[in-house]
Amino acid sequence: MNNKASMKKVVLILAMFLLIFSSSAGQGLNNDFQFDNEDMKNIFELQGISVFKFPFELKKGEYISISYCIYENGIEKERHDLIEDFQIDAEIRFDHHLSRNDTTIFHRIYFMNQSDSILSIRVIEPGISMNKKVDIIKVGVSGFTASLNIEERLPYKRDIVSFYALYLDSEKYNKNDGWLPCPTGKSPEKLVDECDFVLIFYAERITKERVKNILEEDYYKLKNENASR
Repeated sequence: MNNKASMKKVVLILAMFLLIFSSSAGQGLNNDFQFDNEDMKNIFELQGISVFKFPFELKKGEYISISYCIYENGIEKERHDLIEDFQIDAEIRFDHHLSRNDTTIFHRIYFMNQSDSILSIRVIEPGISMNKKVDIIKVGVSGFTASLNIEERLPYKRDIVSFYALYLDSEKYNKNDGWLPCPTGKSPEKLVDECDFVLIFYAERITKERVKNILEEDYYKLKNENASR
């Protein structure tokens, strides 16, 4: 299923839920209790959709840089910096992701796990939304976990949400009898160590002063050079 088709399905599901919530009808003729957040969560999960959102405080001219890393067998294989990579790849600079005022803004990440081989991701940030696809064809069991105690002011870069998995019939899969390790309270390093595959999203507040020259930093300059080859 391509991204456009996936998002159309999401829109239809959301429209259905809005219709349900706007009605006073219950769940059945003999079970007259209205839907709540727990019902929403469970229904989304049945559709293979996981939703996460995080509020962050921003000063005028700042933004939140959302990135994700993919770890396989304890080794970092990929890193993607969504806003910065987009500007590098497109060879443009834009500013509509910058906060126009001091405010608190939600950043949203939607995962659509609707096939045995592809994890579709949609990230929605102020002024921009992006789609990504990740190959999960080797995954046997998987789960999602949101990080705890995330400060809205975000004083330092930190993990916010993870997709973690064991490969079918891997050593770790067999050692755990096909059960995922419990992620509660574990650091990203511990989760990476215990799983075959981990995708971790990170958030970092970019100050107004850093915004001006962030793409000239050594890390992004190297990315730019690689992208132009």
